[in-house]
Amino acid sequence: MKLITKFTLVMLLMWATVSGVSYAAVPHMINYQGKLTDSAGKPLTGAYNVTFKIYDTAGTPLWTEARTGLVVDKGIFNVQLGGVTPFPSSLLFDQQYYLGVQVGSDTEMTPRQQLSSSGYALRAENADNATNAVQAQKIEARTSDPSSPVTGQMWLRTDL
Repeated sequence: MKLITKFTLVMLLMWATVSGVSYAAVPHMINYQGKLTDSAGKPLTGAYNVTFKIYDTAGTPLWTEARTGLVVDKGIFNVQLGGVTPFPSSLLFDQQYYLGVQVGSDTEMTPRQQLSSSGYALRAENADNATNAVQAQKIEARTSDPSSPVTGQMWLRTDL
């Protein structure tokens, strides 16, 4: 019983440490899950070499990541894109992109898959469209504040 309690305490401390460190960091990876089947539609199991590419709307490859021995179980696989080959700083995710997947020496699968937003991307959009930053600049330049405000005094801003 005492061993279980110590183990639980250690696990809670590790969780608190990891979650505290990673809380503020936005991951620079994209989770991707897929189903791999043979030409007859039968789910595959095994380790496969898979290449992932991100393309722009014109079909220009912008990023490539090769995964050696990607584990596939009953057709299902999960991968963190950007975990092996980081996304270049030129890949801004500010336009529509498409994901291409190639298994082994086969041709790339078609059609390419349209990438969509994640929770982090939707949050980042708020930063791009922040009106608070614009308002903060206006506050710095305001001229209607009284030179010697009195506690409890209210005044009407006229410089907006």
